[in-house]
Amino acid sequence: MKLILKKLVQWIAMLLVLPVYVLLLLGELLVKSEQTFQGCSQFLSLFPGMPGNYLRQQFYRLALAECYDDCCIEFGTRLNQRGIELGRRVYIGTNCCIGLCRIEDDVMLGSNVDIISGKSQHHFDRLDIPMREQGGDFEKIVIGYDSWLGNSSVVMANVGCKCIVAAGSVVVKDLPPFSIAGGNPAKVLKSRLPEHEVNES
Repeated sequence: MKLILKKLVQWIAMLLVLPVYVLLLLGELLVKSEQTFQGCSQFLSLFPGMPGNYLRQQFYRLALAECYDDCCIEFGTRLNQRGIELGRRVYIGTNCCIGLCRIEDDVMLGSNVDIISGKSQHHFDRLDIPMREQGGDFEKIVIGYDSWLGNSSVVMANVGCKCIVAAGSVVVKDLPPFSIAGGNPAKVLKSRLPEHEVNES
């Protein structure tokens, strides 16, 4: 019975977000950038509680490169790129800002987490041109399966599978699988693997 009710709520949420998705498609015909998508994301981020979670879930199923119906995206969280991929059972806490990335299965993000689309989003080599006019390059960041990013962490490099990133950390270099990392810049503090497995590798 619970599963049937959940499917019914998802179906209703899908119907409710269809006009927003149509607006997105129409907007993309006029504006060749991510601005329309970002506007839809900002609008849907404002719906609180469980109804908001279902609305965001169903909209992103339609709009993202990949998203499943068992993800949870909490209040205030904004997604900035349609190329984002969300795996199964992904949880994203409140007030996160998500750039271009692939978040694999069973990943958990705390509140206020920023995933930035790599370290070269803004070029700043020239002094004769304002930085906002120098362009940049986007990189798809990968957060490996079953990893946990703590509150207020900033991630601009890949995170391996089954990693833990401490709250407030800034990840600027790729983290190997099974790492527990923290600090600014984040450093590997220890491995989650048993000691004998770490010594063998």
